[in-house]
Amino acid sequence: MKKEAVLLGVIVTALFSGSSMGANLNLHGYQGLYWSYIDYSGSDLKNYGISSTYYISGFGKYHGVQFGFTSTTIDYKNNIPTLKQYELTLVYNNMNDWLENHTFTLGGHYISTTDDLSRGAHTFFADCTYSNSFSPYYYKWSGGLSFYYTRYSNEVGFSAVQVNPHGTYKLFSDVQKGALYIDLTGYAIHLTKDEPLGLSKKNYYSLEGALRYYYGRYDFKVGGWVGQQVFAVKNGGFVVYNLAEKYKGGAQAEVGYTFKNRIRLSTSVSYNRYKELASDNDVDQTAFTASLGYRF
Repeated sequence: MKKEAVLLGVIVTALFSGSSMGANLNLHGYQGLYWSYIDYSGSDLKNYGISSTYYISGFGKYHGVQFGFTSTTIDYKNNIPTLKQYELTLVYNNMNDWLENHTFTLGGHYISTTDDLSRGAHTFFADCTYSNSFSPYYYKWSGGLSFYYTRYSNEVGFSAVQVNPHGTYKLFSDVQKGALYIDLTGYAIHLTKDEPLGLSKKNYYSLEGALRYYYGRYDFKVGGWVGQQVFAVKNGGFVVYNLAEKYKGGAQAEVGYTFKNRIRLSTSVSYNRYKELASDNDVDQTAFTASLGYRF
């Protein structure tokens, strides 16, 4: 799985960032490396986790493709074997082509893991988003609806269906003051089974919000969410919470800087509180992430 993912990543990188081909297709995009250290305070099962991700996107006038590969290791206590996990995500975007002022997204996510419950889990997703304008100067707001279907065929054998209504509103944009956006996303998650997973219900709801501020070469983000989530899909399909855990809320903060050569450095911290279904313990999960990227 890892060799195939690396090969696919090399092919996608060559396709998007090759100078002659990129120029001919008028592509622009972003590629980046992300590294995270995850602390599990209060867990009877986990010591720490380490995750690394390679991401690349390429966009033309009407079409775009995104690719991600993630490798995760979680060190467990009490002689429990270390979890090793690899994930692939591939996304297609159609922008202002099939329907004016609309973006349509189709994608898939596959998990290869040593976790018995979620080994071979796969997610299919789609999104439709309407924007009042595709010009950054006239853009004011956007809104849409996302749908995610994840199938866990191992052990219990169940599915998770997730629907996300979402919207973004530009609060202001000014040369001197910068630009400020607010994002709101609702989560409705339905499981086809609950008791075999150690849960007491099949439906879970939550609300997530974030503020994004851009000033010169700096960018900032703060956000959080309230409610309950299980087996949630986030970050547009690139993150799938595939372990047996019930999340109860969280927060995040990020700061980034883009240099004149279009290289971007960023650091972020995120916090989530969840209940381990296997131990029935409440756990504080804190992830520290650093990233290095390049806009082309």
